[in-house]
Amino acid sequence: MAMVCTALGLAAMVVAPLARSETPASPVAAAPSAPSAAASSVGEGTSTRASAAPEVPAWIEAEAAAGKAFVYPPARASESARPVTVLLHGMCGHPQSACGPFVGVSTSRGWLVCPRGEDACGGGTRWRLRGPDDAQLVEASVSAVAREHAGEVDQAAPRVLVGFSLGGIAAVQIAQAASKGTYAGLVVIASQVHPDAAQLKRAGVQRVVLAAGDLDMTSAPLQQDAAALVRQGVATRFVSLGKFGHGYPADMEDRMREPMQWVAGGG
Repeated sequence: MAMVCTALGLAAMVVAPLARSETPASPVAAAPSAPSAAASSVGEGTSTRASAAPEVPAWIEAEAAAGKAFVYPPARASESARPVTVLLHGMCGHPQSACGPFVGVSTSRGWLVCPRGEDACGGGTRWRLRGPDDAQLVEASVSAVAREHAGEVDQAAPRVLVGFSLGGIAAVQIAQAASKGTYAGLVVIASQVHPDAAQLKRAGVQRVVLAAGDLDMTSAPLQQDAAALVRQGVATRFVSLGKFGHGYPADMEDRMREPMQWVAGGG
């Protein structure tokens, strides 16, 4: 499975290169600059609308050797603790660009935590897809946010887990092996992976969204996965990203807003 994903990720780097110009060379506690129109239509490039975050996000040091996460706070102040959405970037990707189109919908619900992969990869980082390593880093990142924002993060509330490309494979592995109720929603974007209905049910995952561009090689397999999960009793939707290849289209934020609300329990 990892070999399939690696080949897919390498192909994606050629067909749809990441928009690195929008990402700082080193982590800084500031929001990324607004991306250009061209950058918004390739790889993990953010959309121009998504760059207008309600509050300035920041890097946070996770409780792990390689841990760092880009964190967006809730859009509105609240006296109650808020739930968490976790998003995993693609191969050699960056947390800021991968999370951009999901800022608005995720921060309307609570916190958006975007961990950085463990291992250096082509100017970005990648997930290991090995045992509990990725899950441990995610937990360390969420715990760090809860520690620095005491009383503002609801760690007991079921989370939504999102993954793009290689991050999608990591997300499926994490969700299926998680303690029951950790993740209520799973979103997999442009990943060639076959979620296991029995494992998802055992972990308490209630809703699944699978998404890909029509020109992406993962589109047909993900549609088949969605149909199979539905037949096995897992509420699942497939979302087309339009006539697009491996990456985020310019209207990614609009296309994913309602599915993200649904997978979090709305609708």
